[in-house]
Amino acid sequence: MPGGARRYFAGMHSPDVIVVGGGIVGAAAAERLARGGAKVTLLERGRIGGEASWAAAGLLTPVHPWRHPETLLRLEAESLRMWPEAAARVADAGFDLELRRTGLLALVESDDDARECDVRLAWLRGHGERCERLDAAALRAAEPVVAASVRGALHLPDLMQIRNHRAAPGFAEAARRAGAAVVEGCGVRALAESAGRVTGVVTDDGATLAAGEVVLAAGAWTGALLGASCPPALRTVPCRGQMVLYRTAPGTVRHMILSSGDYLVPRSDGRVLAGSTVEWVGFDAATTAPGIAGIRAAAARMVPSLAGADVEMSWAGLRPGSPDELPSIGRVRPGLVAATGHFRSGIMLAPVTAELVADIVEGRGAAEIARPFDPLR
Repeated sequence: MPGGARRYFAGMHSPDVIVVGGGIVGAAAAERLARGGAKVTLLERGRIGGEASWAAAGLLTPVHPWRHPETLLRLEAESLRMWPEAAARVADAGFDLELRRTGLLALVESDDDARECDVRLAWLRGHGERCERLDAAALRAAEPVVAASVRGALHLPDLMQIRNHRAAPGFAEAARRAGAAVVEGCGVRALAESAGRVTGVVTDDGATLAAGEVVLAAGAWTGALLGASCPPALRTVPCRGQMVLYRTAPGTVRHMILSSGDYLVPRSDGRVLAGSTVEWVGFDAATTAPGIAGIRAAAARMVPSLAGADVEMSWAGLRPGSPDELPSIGRVRPGLVAATGHFRSGIMLAPVTAELVADIVEGRGAAEIARPFDPLR
C-alpha cells in the first residue's frame, strides 16, 4: 500500500468492524455490514478477489451435492435463494455478474458413469430437483459439440452461474458505496488483543487499527494468522486450483458441462472456462505445464473442437481447505468472528455467509442454520 499502513490509517477513526480478507466472502460480509449501518474497513493483502475467488468458475451449485451432509445442503440452498438479489445489488454498483441459468450436463462416458448417473438421478429427484437422463441423441440435440463417444448425460436445467472474477470487486464496490473503506495491499500479521478480547489488527508494517469486531475472512491464511491459538476447525490449508480460459464464438458451448472432476463453463460472450486442478502444494499459486496440459486434455475430451480453440489465458488461485471439509462461520472469541474454510464453495455460499456474520456482529447471535459450522465445533 503506497505510503504504508501507518500513514494510511493516521487520523482514521476506529471502525466498528474490520473485515480481514477481500475474497468474495470477506467482500460480501463487508457489503452486508456496511448496508446495515456499521462503519466497516475491509483489508486485503493483495488485490480484491485475487485468490480463491479468482480461481473459481462461478458455478452456483455444489458439483456433487449427494456427497454433502444435509446441514451443508441446507446452507447452500439458502444461499442460492439469496443470489439473485445479491447479484442485483452488485449490478447497482456497476458490476454485471451475468447471473444466468444455463443448466448443467453431467456426461455419461462409461459404465461407472452410468451407475453414478442413476445414483445422482434418484438423489436429485428425492430432493425435489428438476433433472432428466438424456440418451446420446437427446444429448447431441441439447449440446451438439460434445464428443461423439459420450453415451448420454444427466441434465440439471435449473443450475446457474455468474462471472466470478467480477463478484468480489463488485461486492467491495457496493460496500464502498455503502460507506465502507476498502484497502488493498494491506496484509494483517496479527490480531490485537486486550484482556481476552480481540480489539483490532496489526498490519504487516506494524500499524495497529482498533475495531469493535474483527471478521476473519482470510481464506487459506486463516490458520497461519491465528497461530498457536487456532481452533482445529480453523486450521485452513491452501489448495491450488488452475484454470484455462478459451475464446470461442458465442453459443459454441451452451451448457455447463461436467465430466468426473473436470468442467466447462460457457460465458455469454463465447469464452469458455475450463478447470480445475485440486493440488495440495502449500502457498504456491503458480500455474504449471502439467496442470494446464491436463485441463486442456480434459476439455478436448469433452468438446473436441476446444483442442483447436484459442487459449486467452490461464491462472491459479488458492482455495481454503478445512480439516473436516466444512466452512467455519461464527464467533471464535470476544471481538472475533470467523468466515472461512469454504474450499470450493465460497462463490456459492457468499451471500448466506455474509448474512450469518451480520447476525452475530449485529447482536442477534448465531442462526440455527449456522450452528453446524461453529468455528469451535
